[in-house]
Amino acid sequence: MDRFRTAAWVALSFLLPLLAAGPASASVPQPTASLTYGSVTSVRPGDTLSVDAEQGEARYGDTMRSSVFLATGKLRMMDPLLTTTVTIACGAGPGTYPVLRRGAGDVGPEEHPFRWARVRVEPADEAARRGCCDKVKKLPRRDPEERWAPDTTWPQSEWDVRTFRAGHRITITDNDDEGSDGDISLTSPAFTGRPVLRGAKAVLTATATLTCDAAPGLYVVHRHEVGQTGPDKPWARLRLVGAGRGEACSTEQAAAHSFGSSRLGGAARAVGGALLAVAAGALFLRARSRRGDSA
Repeated sequence: MDRFRTAAWVALSFLLPLLAAGPASASVPQPTASLTYGSVTSVRPGDTLSVDAEQGEARYGDTMRSSVFLATGKLRMMDPLLTTTVTIACGAGPGTYPVLRRGAGDVGPEEHPFRWARVRVEPADEAARRGCCDKVKKLPRRDPEERWAPDTTWPQSEWDVRTFRAGHRITITDNDDEGSDGDISLTSPAFTGRPVLRGAKAVLTATATLTCDAAPGLYVVHRHEVGQTGPDKPWARLRLVGAGRGEACSTEQAAAHSFGSSRLGGAARAVGGALLAVAAGALFLRARSRRGDSA
């Protein structure tokens, strides 16, 4: 029975830290409602809304604005939706107000603003407005990280943060610099070297090896162009995690594997489920054995 007891303890020791950690965003207040295309949503001053658009209803980078919003919201990718968050101003008076969508990169005045949705602001007394002022002062800075589909190349944007393991080799793809073969190099504390983007067609690629020495966390990738003046600009971000248990981290791994954040999460859930099954089976056999010994 020792082998079953050992398997149970291994499973529990792996899962308990994950359960104790909980969701990373647990401390961030969640939006009170979702504003969707063509909807009319009732709100109160100080409410925070998520604006959620499906593909075809808006485009990445479009902005959502209204005279009752504290600030304009910019749509970011949270696969499968485009989303942003907005807060209703404390001074917003009762009434129904349009929410206008503006295309990414549009400049100049709009002759015919696109009315995407509406918000209906409910009446609020003075006490509620004072409470609203205290509430909006404490609003946390929201994380701009984006979640793109796992089958897309990385990075899709500056904030397309995906998770990779230390020591692995990853492929970096650039879809926006056609004709710049060999002109762009990338640097990051997470890289062992300085990969160069290459390609004869519209898509440039590079292979980077992730260092074993960097601590787990979020890392910025900077780009440098041949002949540029001034400092290198942030171009991408990635999250680095340590090598798996029992896996020696080696920057010479030839058969490297990269994991997008969603893939890594799915793998963790699958392993967790398997370990739970092992633990449950071990405990069942142990109990059965005890019943057999007592018979």
